This record gives sequence, structure tokens and C-alpha cells, in this order.
Amino acid sequence: MRQSFVRAELILLLLLSFLPLCGENLYPDNLLMIGQEKETAFLVEKRSQKMYLYQGNNPNPLMVFTITTGKNGGNKMSEGDEKTPLGIYFFTKTMEDDELPPLYGLRAFVMDYPNAIDTFQQKRGSGIWLHGSDDPFKPLTPFSTRGCVAMKNADLGKVSSYITLDKTPIITVEEIRFRPYKEVVEERDLFLNLLESWRKGWESRQIDKYITHYHPLFRMDNFDYVSYKKFKERLNSLYSFIKVDLEDIQIIKAGDYVVTSFYQVYQSDKKRFVGVKRLYWVKDGGRWKILREISLPNKRWTPPKSTLKQGGKWMSVEDFRWENDPLQGLFRLNFTVKNGLKSPMATYLVVKVLGPDGSGYLYSREGFVPFSPSDPNLPLKRGRLLSLTTAQEMNIPLQYEKGFYPSRVEVQLFDPEGILLHSETITI
Repeated sequence: MRQSFVRAELILLLLLSFLPLCGENLYPDNLLMIGQEKETAFLVEKRSQKMYLYQGNNPNPLMVFTITTGKNGGNKMSEGDEKTPLGIYFFTKTMEDDELPPLYGLRAFVMDYPNAIDTFQQKRGSGIWLHGSDDPFKPLTPFSTRGCVAMKNADLGKVSSYITLDKTPIITVEEIRFRPYKEVVEERDLFLNLLESWRKGWESRQIDKYITHYHPLFRMDNFDYVSYKKFKERLNSLYSFIKVDLEDIQIIKAGDYVVTSFYQVYQSDKKRFVGVKRLYWVKDGGRWKILREISLPNKRWTPPKSTLKQGGKWMSVEDFRWENDPLQGLFRLNFTVKNGLKSPMATYLVVKVLGPDGSGYLYSREGFVPFSPSDPNLPLKRGRLLSLTTAQEMNIPLQYEKGFYPSRVEVQLFDPEGILLHSETITI
């Protein structure tokens, strides 16, 4: 009787210790930070022949698809081994059905294999795609491609709208590992802190602090670790200031490396860079270091000639409404920003609320900040980044000091390279 009681007691303790885990949200170990609410990532599990579409920070996949991968198991190492590579990749190009043999279905998205880590590990090969299948009525045969990830045409049509070139990642693993969400958040925060330390070291021109984030085997273009440090030291001696902003941060993990990807706005008194940057991190002595760094400059965007010929408004600010309460020191502005093109466009919105003397408030990421016309830092205070597809209504409240009387509002739209797209002034 005593033994039975002890046994029952032990079972009860085990069950109680397990209960907290049952209610804990589990999340894929790979997706430390997908990005903003609408950002997506694809996770391919070779063992189950499934592909999962995740969006934002939702622990549950948005969609699940049956796929097929390479005929041979294991990680891709060379051309023609018919293996699907394991790692983190980005889509670089779209190929439509008229460019493809029937085998590849209605569309193909080209992946950037070999990536920076693959090249470091001396892996070979090319032509790894996510593509459709030629027969919509035939079920996909598991492990039947020459290395690509293939799916039904109908399924590929469903996911196509969730893919943004050079931004949406696809992660291929043998088996998905799930962890409690709080552990994923802890690792995410670790990399956010590393990125902020890297950014501050760069912006403050503290080369010794900045270079500690780089791996001894770091390579970029013709630079190694030593020559890159000397290069940065020389640049720092030439610039009077450096300003670095990071937006739309992604943190993706696969195997023994992590990729942080973000939209970077860099400005100094002599140079400017706007575009996507990817940092490939590996461990060195137990600490994460940057092994490779890739920059993808943003191409200067101009509206299609057909749009210009038609004389249509391809970018506009309309439907102004405002309320002003001097007693409370409150000003509220409403308007609509419109993109007349079918394609999405990244745009910086800058709003200036001005008094009679030209001083006032500038709308920035930190909210409204005061400025004067002679403020030398004014060009560095960038507005809100919008990704416009059609129209977006803006509601902007301003709490100002008593004694300030708004007289006019200037609304400006800039492309990521600082080119003025549209300007509008309204009198209060």
C-alpha cells in the first residue's frame, strides 16, 4: 500500500511539473523576428515535405502546403548532387511561365543559393528555385526534384503575393525545432542589442567598439578583418559626422548561423547609402560575430514613362482637415497620401507645422520635435517611412507649447534616396 501511494505521489508531481509547459506558446526556433505585422517568412521542413508560411509574430502558421524537395537527402554541397540546400535564403528574381519549361509550372522564384555562408563553406551549385509543377492533377511525389522546392501551381499562386524580392526569407531545415516563445524573445533581444551596439559604434566612429562585432575571418569584397578596420579608420578621419538608422529589422536563424536583415539609411557629410543590408553572424569563442556583410543599394525610383505621358498623379496628398485648439495647445491634422501606381513604393513622409516666423515642429520617428529654419540637423531628422500601394489616411496630433500659433503646414514626400516626390503647403 505504501509503495502504491509513493508511486502515485511521484506521478502526480511529474504531471504538475509538466502542466506549465502544456500551456506555453511554442514557436519555431528559426524565426526570431520576421519583422512588421504583415511581413512573412517561409519555413520548409524536408522530413515532412511541408512548407509553412508565417506572418508577423504569430506562433501559428498562416498557411501550410505540401511540397517536394531534392531526390537525395542531406545538405547540398556541389552542382548536380540533387540535394536541397539547408539554410536561409532570399528570393532575388521572378520567372513567369513564358520564360520556363513546362516542368516548372506557372512561376518560379529564384533563391540566392549559394549564399554568403555557403560560399564560405565552399559549397557549389546554382539554380535553386521555389516553383510550381507541370501537372495540376498529379499529386506531388515526395523527394523528386533536382534540388528545388516545388509545389502545386494553385498553391504557388496563393503564396506569390506574400513574396517581396530581396526581403522575404525562405528557410530550409531537416526538421523544425520549436521552443517556448519567451526563449525565442530572449534570443531575439540578444541580437537587437548586438545590432544597436554595432550601430552606435559605427555612428559614434568608435572603431575599436565597432570592429569587436566582426569575426576574425570576416570578408567583404576585397577586405579582410585587418584591412577593413584600416579602411573604416581612414573613413572616420574624413567624415565630420555619421548618421545610421535601421528599419524593418529581420532576425532569422538556421543551423549554426543567424542573418539579420534590415533597411539601412546611412548619411555622412560626404556620402549617402540607402538600401538593404544583411549581416551573417556565426559564433567565435561562444560570442556571435559578423562573418559576412552584404549591401543591396536601393535603385533610384522613377515612375513609368506611360504614367508620365498620361499626366496622371502618381503621388499626391489630398483631403486636408485640421483642428486647432490654442487654449489646450493641440493641433490635429488629417489627410490622405495616395500612390497612383499599381506597384508599392517606399516613401518618407515629412510634416512641418510652422509659425509665422518659420519655426515650429517637425514630424519625425520620435514624434514632433521643435526646430528653427537655421537648425543644421534638420536634414537628418527623417520622417515616417510609408510603404504605399494605393492610399493611406494619416491622422497626426501635435501637442505644442502655449504661445505657438500654427500658420501653415508643409507636407513633403521623399524617396529613400532623398529625392523630393511631392510637396504640399496649406494655410491655417
